[in-house]
Amino acid sequence: TLGWTRDAFEAAQVRVLYGDTDSVFVQLPESPAGGAAALAARLRDEAAREVTRRLREVYGVDPRLELELESVYERFFLPRVRGGGAGSKKRYAGLARGQLELVGLESVRRDWPAVTARLQRGMLERIFADQDPVPFVREVVAAVRSGALDAELVYAKRVRKGALERYTATTPPHVQAARKATAPVGPVVRYVIARSGPEPVLPGRPLPEGIDREHAVLKLLRPVADAILRELGRDFDEALDLPRQLRLV
Repeated sequence: TLGWTRDAFEAAQVRVLYGDTDSVFVQLPESPAGGAAALAARLRDEAAREVTRRLREVYGVDPRLELELESVYERFFLPRVRGGGAGSKKRYAGLARGQLELVGLESVRRDWPAVTARLQRGMLERIFADQDPVPFVREVVAAVRSGALDAELVYAKRVRKGALERYTATTPPHVQAARKATAPVGPVVRYVIARSGPEPVLPGRPLPEGIDREHAVLKLLRPVADAILRELGRDFDEALDLPRQLRLV
């Protein structure tokens, strides 16, 4: 029925942005101020009737089909899959009733450092407000390099009981950090990437010394910023005027 739903919207001259499993995202045509929700509901009803008709025609059943209108976004961002042109599965951001909603992006991932949420949300807020996000990107990068955001460079990775002993051939960063800990780390390992490698972050203790802030810039901030900037025909390295050799890192 997903394919038929797409066909129904396209037959109504509505552009389908993305469809996957149980969701379809469409771009509404221009509508009067405040009329987008009503237009979306009407198009939803038309699509539901068409899909119902085809189910009866093809399978001879009386379906109990309901298409739910989940959200109407005034602004919408659907990042492309790396190396491809299609939208990413269940990864998007939208502005609905003045509120920024994020699904499947770094900002809502608990295992990624908080600085990624700061950068991503700030960039999207500025883009949805028709502002240039690059000055904000530079501001966050400068804050990371100065050490002002060290507390936001902490990873948090859950481990199952007994899992630390099972790693032998390859040892992921959170396991390396847990093995260095001088106190029990519990089911969630919190750590930072230091110049000496992954280091544990323990409750009530200062952050480890030697945090590798440039690693954070290149491995945390760069991919988050690039996912957005490339939709604008720009990229992180050029925006930051990074030396050419660093662009290959």
